[in-house]
Amino acid sequence: MANAVFSPKDFKAWVIEEATPGTAPTLTSGCYQLDVDSVAFPSLSPNQVAGVRSRSGRVLHQDDFFQDNEMRVVEVSLSGTFHVDGGHAMLMQSVAGNSLTPASIADVSVAVAATGVTGKYGETAGDKTFTLILAPPDTTDGYNTVLTGCLCTSFTVSADSGTDGGVYKWSATVSTGFNPTTNDETAEAGSTYGTDLIGITTLSAKKVYGIDVVMSSFDVTIESPAVYGGFSSNGYEAFGRGEEISITANASVKYDSATRPLYHTFNTQANHKEADFFTMTQTTAGDCSVAIPDGVLTDVTFNEGEMMMLDVAMKAVTGDHAPITIDLT
Repeated sequence: MANAVFSPKDFKAWVIEEATPGTAPTLTSGCYQLDVDSVAFPSLSPNQVAGVRSRSGRVLHQDDFFQDNEMRVVEVSLSGTFHVDGGHAMLMQSVAGNSLTPASIADVSVAVAATGVTGKYGETAGDKTFTLILAPPDTTDGYNTVLTGCLCTSFTVSADSGTDGGVYKWSATVSTGFNPTTNDETAEAGSTYGTDLIGITTLSAKKVYGIDVVMSSFDVTIESPAVYGGFSSNGYEAFGRGEEISITANASVKYDSATRPLYHTFNTQANHKEADFFTMTQTTAGDCSVAIPDGVLTDVTFNEGEMMMLDVAMKAVTGDHAPITIDLT
């Protein structure tokens, strides 16, 4: 008889790199824990045929029901506090199209002519996909949900001086074209998330459109949708990326003599801004310093609070420079 009473805060999220896309590694070691506010479980959404047929009567007949749990995309959204460690870095690397190197953290960047990672499930190819484990505190009274063949399709890092002292936060969407395991009993283990927190107050440089600004909040998002094709007994056969890798940023900055041109610039811009378009440099550069060298303004609006602010929306462009670099080392 099950006796446990779980809190949503009891559940943990772990990731581990795969050597073969779609094949879970051994989960009893080598996993990386994510710092999540709470675990959000995916909607399973299997394909069901449950319409009344012409067999007899007006109620679904038992022989007319059909369910398929292979040909579907499974997504899960997670969020929490950001750390420079193997798990969070691997999600960033995945969405940026970089090789996955959780054991040896590397800086993250999107290439000038980035095309995204593609591959085939079941064929050996390291550094491309990962396994996500959503785990209860024990597997005596609960099951792990294990998603293999995962790609990170969206990753956001953000900070707000008015929330939690400006600590860096993250959110991500993880996608797979493989059928998840929903009754795993493995006692997963590995590295817990990092202990160091990053704050907005240790930023040594804050530039928007090349202007040194007084800032209250910012966020940066990389989005690279996943696409799947073919079929197998375990789900889709191949994975790739959508037609655009989108890199966007938002910042709330003080309206003053330095930033007042931004409203007019947005109204009249005819080309991109070259160099220092959006720069968030930490005192310790490896504490998630962000550089978007070139970009365009997509919106500038007045924010009429206790202090007049400008909410500035931006989008990176590619050309002469890597459209984004995130310093993690």
